[in-house]
Amino acid sequence: MRIDKYLSQKYGSRTKSADAISCGLVFVNGKNVSPSYDVREGDVITFAEREESYVSNGGYKLSKALKDFNVTVSDGVFADIGASNGGFTDCLFKNGAKKVYCIDVGENQLDKSLLGKNIVIYDNCNARSLNKPMFAEILDGIVIDVSFISLTLILDAVSEVLCDAKYIIALIKPQFECGGVKVGKRGIVKEPAVHRRVIKKIYDFAQNCLLAPVALTNAPIRDGKNKEYLIKLVKNGEAVDFAQLIKNITL
Repeated sequence: MRIDKYLSQKYGSRTKSADAISCGLVFVNGKNVSPSYDVREGDVITFAEREESYVSNGGYKLSKALKDFNVTVSDGVFADIGASNGGFTDCLFKNGAKKVYCIDVGENQLDKSLLGKNIVIYDNCNARSLNKPMFAEILDGIVIDVSFISLTLILDAVSEVLCDAKYIIALIKPQFECGGVKVGKRGIVKEPAVHRRVIKKIYDFAQNCLLAPVALTNAPIRDGKNKEYLIKLVKNGEAVDFAQLIKNITL
């Protein structure tokens, strides 16, 4: 039986159970699954409570990364690259961030609920044009959620505005990193080998930008969507071996 159907009584409906699963609140044998996962005899199902609601699903993705990476953002100053409607920014503030610089190639996309926060908005701004004078403070970290562009096109510029020992948490989207190879219907990349190559590409490229990969996790899975990953990179840090890093995820 599909897990969204299996848990429909617990959550009140199949739609609500699918939403909880997609937001990373359900674990099977210690790992997130998709709503279409078939429950097997012997599976151990555990649950996390939804502590916050966010303006978009991006908030749940970053929230999972903060927990999995044991990252505290309280009183910190951050840049959100690819801010869009502010899912990552919302998550940062709800976890105690002091200030966020929102950077996006679009304009006027931030959710209205965020407009009263301590935010500096850089609309119509390409991340490749970032420079330190744009930021009045030393950034404690940078979060990245970009689409239709590879992280390899922006990591070098992003690294330049980051001080030593500060970090990046970036969302890896295989459909925008694989060069169109093995992309199926609706932009879905199914082959685990392609996902592994994509992650290795980011792993190697980041180090060329003085960014050390130190942690990796699966993003919450939404049924019918690509598997995505969140990676933590530390400026001039010490990289974790790729073989060890990849053990933390399900491809």
